[in-house]
Amino acid sequence: MGVERIDDPNHPRGYRELRSPAELRKVLTQKITAQKGNCGICHLPFTDCKDIVPDHIEPKGMGAARRDDHPDNIQAAHRLCNLLKGSRRLSHHQSSE
Repeated sequence: MGVERIDDPNHPRGYRELRSPAELRKVLTQKITAQKGNCGICHLPFTDCKDIVPDHIEPKGMGAARRDDHPDNIQAAHRLCNLLKGSRRLSHHQSSE
């Protein structure tokens, strides 16, 4: 699939993007570097690469039906932080503590 662009008049950008798992891993790798190896939610360093998952900054809460995998909406996060966050939106200064 790669990257699929979906027109969405309800989205500020006018479209959403859906990425294949391989494409999402590429974005995740870029985000880890951009975030200087720290979780986008708790801001603590990553210590295990198997513990890093993509987090949707603006979650839709309804699974893939409204998902937006655009790089601006993805951050790298610890698996536990992502699970604790769930479908909530966190402000940039909040953590999952």
